[in-house]
Amino acid sequence: MNILRICYAFASRLGALTLLVLAVLSGSVLYLSFAWHTSPKPALGIVYFYDRDETYMIISELERIKEDGFQIVSIPFVWHDNPKDPLRVKTDVLMEKCSQLGLKVYVREPWQENFEALEKYLSAYASKISYFQVINEADAQFFKEWRVPGELASLAQKNAEIIKKFNPNIKTVASFSTPLTPTLIARIAEHVDIVALDIYEQVQLDTFPIQMQTLLTLSGKDTIWIGEFGYASLDDQAQAEFIRKGLDIFAKNGVEAVIIWGWKSFVGLNIKDRLAETTIKTWSQP
Repeated sequence: MNILRICYAFASRLGALTLLVLAVLSGSVLYLSFAWHTSPKPALGIVYFYDRDETYMIISELERIKEDGFQIVSIPFVWHDNPKDPLRVKTDVLMEKCSQLGLKVYVREPWQENFEALEKYLSAYASKISYFQVINEADAQFFKEWRVPGELASLAQKNAEIIKKFNPNIKTVASFSTPLTPTLIARIAEHVDIVALDIYEQVQLDTFPIQMQTLLTLSGKDTIWIGEFGYASLDDQAQAEFIRKGLDIFAKNGVEAVIIWGWKSFVGLNIKDRLAETTIKTWSQP
C-alpha cells in the first residue's frame, strides 16, 4: 500500500504518455504489437485481514469469499510463539478452512529481516500455503527508504530460500508498483517464481499492455500477476466499473492471477457488501 502514498501519485502526475516515455527510456524492449490472449480468465484472489475478525467470523467470511468466485486468499503475515495466542488460533482456523474449501493461501511479505519468525511460521503452516510473497512493492521501498537494489534483492532471495527449504512447492512472489526500475526487477526476478504489478490508477490501466510487456522483458517471466488491484472510492458505481474494466484488460492480456484489494479493510477500497462484490462474482462465472 506504499504505492498509494508514493508511486501512484507520481505516476498520475506524469500521465499516460510520460509513463510510456519513461518505460522506453528504462532500456526495456517493448513489443508495441502486444498480442491479446484467448487464455482462460485469471485466477481471482482477495486480500483478507482475518486477524481483525473474531475467530468465529473467519469461517463464514471464507465461505462467502469462495461463493463469490475467489480462488486465492491473500493474508498478512502474523505470528506468535504461543500456540494458544488468539492470533495463532485464528491462523489455525483460517488455514484449515481454506484447505476444506479448496482456497489457496497466499501469505504476504514477512516481517523484514526477522528470519527466525519466518522459519517458525513455515514450520507450522508450510504445508497449507500455495504462494508466499518474498518482497512487497520493492521499487516503492527503493524510492521511499533509499535502499540499494542489491540489498532488496538479497532480502527477497533470503526469504525465498527459507520458504523453499520448508516447502519447495510454494510459489514465491515479488511485487512492483511500476516496471521502471530495470536493475531491481531483473535482480529480484532471478529468485522468485512469480512477478506481480500493483494497479490502482486509471493511467496504469491505460498503459497496461506496455507495462506488462516491460515487466516480462525485464524479469524473463512468461506471465505476471496483478499483486494488488483496487479502486479507492466511496462511489460504488465508479469502483465496480474500474474493477470490471481492469479484469477484462487483464484477461485479454493473459494475466495469470489478480489479487483484489481488499475484502473489508481500508475505507474506499473494501468490496464486501458493495456493488464491486456483485460485479466480481458475476465476472468470475464461466
